[in-house]
Amino acid sequence: MRHVFWLLGLAGGLLWGCDSLPGAPSLDERPPVVSDLSFSPDSVDFNALPAEQVRGDTAIIPLTIAVTARDPDGQVLQVAFVVRAPFSTTEPVATGTLEAVGEDRYAGGTTLRLHRAQVGPYTVLVYAVDDARRLSNQVRGTLWFWATGGPPVIEAVQVPDTLQRPAPGDPPVIFQVVAQVSDPDGLENILRVELRVNDGAPILLCDDGGEGVCGGIPNSGDAMAGDGRFTVTLALASDNAPGTYTFAFQAIDRTGLTSEEVRRDVVVE
Repeated sequence: MRHVFWLLGLAGGLLWGCDSLPGAPSLDERPPVVSDLSFSPDSVDFNALPAEQVRGDTAIIPLTIAVTARDPDGQVLQVAFVVRAPFSTTEPVATGTLEAVGEDRYAGGTTLRLHRAQVGPYTVLVYAVDDARRLSNQVRGTLWFWATGGPPVIEAVQVPDTLQRPAPGDPPVIFQVVAQVSDPDGLENILRVELRVNDGAPILLCDDGGEGVCGGIPNSGDAMAGDGRFTVTLALASDNAPGTYTFAFQAIDRTGLTSEEVRRDVVVE
């Protein structure tokens, strides 16, 4: 499936049981409660780290975590934490447990190893389990990781100068648009590359080797994943109006920095 290039149109709850009558929850069935989460650091700038915390393009970040955990009618069996990356639903960056340090306080930590391109808000989440295997609430906070080496750069674009519309009844003319993009913090730091035609709705260009679902289509037409050449395959139909159309390209990184916009005119005959 491909984008059809319509040039004119682009624009847990808890369930409480009871023996007979409904009423207040039983006091001997309450889960543990966690609160007062603290962790350090809560913000890291790759460029400001001391030399001993940098290995090439990787930051070595010791993270300490503390939380209060209580069980109103039993015993806290375990307090655990999870660190999750931004813009991702894959495996967590780190997991572990915290140890009791007195007065219902639990503490511990881990060491994060983050590539300078993996910037953004990391979620630190903590929860507890009691001796009856009941889960507590969750407390969470945000650790910001920055590596502001500069905005992305669109180094070159490939787009036809002229397109000839097919005759009525003929299939659409298929063509590709490519933007060569780089980023001082690495390609992993690029969040998205966009194309707008005549200031219409954005179309995503993809650097996925045509293997994934990018921009809502199963095949972008990209030739090789991870080479910095962001591609989209478009189609020109016979009923597209002739004229000059402006193709505007822009790249955005994970820190919100944007490239200079690159514009090219395409004549449809």
